[in-house]
Amino acid sequence: MNWLLSKKDEERLILHRYLMTHHSRTFLIKDLMVAINWSRYRILQAVQQLNIDYQSMTQSKQTFITVSDANRTITLTNLQLISTASLKGFYLRQSLRFELLLDVFLEDIHSNEAIAFRHSSSTTVVRMTKEAMRSELKRQKINISENYQLIGDEQQIRTVMIELIYLAYADQPLPFPDATNRAIEQVQQNLMPLLTKRLTIQRILSIVFGVWYTRVQNGHYLGKVKDALLRPTKDLQDSVQELLAQMTPYLERYATDDSQNLDNELRYGVVVCYALGIGDTSDYFENLTAKSKRRITDLFDQVGLSYRLFFNQEMSEEQHATMTKLLIPLFIRLSYFPPQDDNLPTDVAFQTDTYPIHAAFTKSVIQNLAQVSRYDVTHLMGMMFNPLLNAAVKLISVKDVLPVITITIDLIDMPALEEYLMQMVQQWHSLNVHVTNEFTDKTDIYLSNVILSQKVPGFAWHTIPEWSERLALRQLIIDLTLDRFENNELLRINHDF
Repeated sequence: MNWLLSKKDEERLILHRYLMTHHSRTFLIKDLMVAINWSRYRILQAVQQLNIDYQSMTQSKQTFITVSDANRTITLTNLQLISTASLKGFYLRQSLRFELLLDVFLEDIHSNEAIAFRHSSSTTVVRMTKEAMRSELKRQKINISENYQLIGDEQQIRTVMIELIYLAYADQPLPFPDATNRAIEQVQQNLMPLLTKRLTIQRILSIVFGVWYTRVQNGHYLGKVKDALLRPTKDLQDSVQELLAQMTPYLERYATDDSQNLDNELRYGVVVCYALGIGDTSDYFENLTAKSKRRITDLFDQVGLSYRLFFNQEMSEEQHATMTKLLIPLFIRLSYFPPQDDNLPTDVAFQTDTYPIHAAFTKSVIQNLAQVSRYDVTHLMGMMFNPLLNAAVKLISVKDVLPVITITIDLIDMPALEEYLMQMVQQWHSLNVHVTNEFTDKTDIYLSNVILSQKVPGFAWHTIPEWSERLALRQLIIDLTLDRFENNELLRINHDF
């Protein structure tokens, strides 16, 4: 959805994303010029404006990017406070295209002149902007009618607006009219506590309900769903029937003339809950149609196939249960609510360095998913790498699939530091580490305050190690793990992907 942003805002997002994903506090301008292929002037201009944008977002006077050394170096301060998503949302809220789209969605304005007046623009600019938006929206099976309404694929309209409003207003007051906000407050008080206690889920549910309520209130219904996710309403589990009954009072007055419309809309609400992982995910399959089960099962089968081919062993029953719990909401979203922005912030290089085997497994899953999905590998990487990697870290038992690295921790008369180092190493759960106090022929790395061996790599530490020293140790463990993993003839990592 970058087409909603100005070119300048897009450029600043590119620079911000680069700075965030290269994990350094200091950058040389000449290196940035090579990395993103910009002139020195262009980079300095973008840096200056980014500072202003950061201050506006955080309502502070802090300098987040300092230019020094005669415009040769930039230094970052507290940039971790500003995510790429929040910066993109900030730019969306300033975008005339997004404001116009929001006006049309809310259906509270009906002429170019009125829109121009509201946004201090000209009718010519508004007309040109609207036509440009029409061209982009048609790719999403959406159009802007002559009477300023969003028409077309109703589910797609809702998915697009939910995603955009969440991006722009996740931490801001919602842009709905007062009447809609009052309805949202009622749902927050009466219904949401029954669904989830988590504030993040309650926030997205507020936006979902606001979009849903706005469309139904203005007479836009889903109609008959050709490819239904859920079984017929009468066949759904009792827990789902109770959820439908709880949602009915909020919508029935807008669909009293057509019971089928009301049923379709209520079922849509259940599907949204499933896509967000609300409720007991182990019950989801019981309420899916046979076709939906096959579709979701095909996706799970690709994960299982990837695991078998990558690790040369089958998943355990416990891993299957964990996989279902973690991934069924994701696969429902992929199948029925695919994200409109497939260029999501994904620091593949950093994750590959930090979790090389988990990341390689994730990439193999994505390659196999592309075989049974309507999306290619590039799109799936943008949409699914992060959530699949998170699931892989949870799913993979490092004790079962990764080679063990033995670390000997033996310090002279420093028991407190010894205990600290043991706890530090044992917290690296993505690595298969065995810690001992004895130096043996199985020792791969040692930590001490004296030199214990000239042949075995080690670290001589007299104090709590600095961050860079910890990273050096972790990287050595990763390197040894990769070397042993790949020396197994049955296991190979595809470094070309």
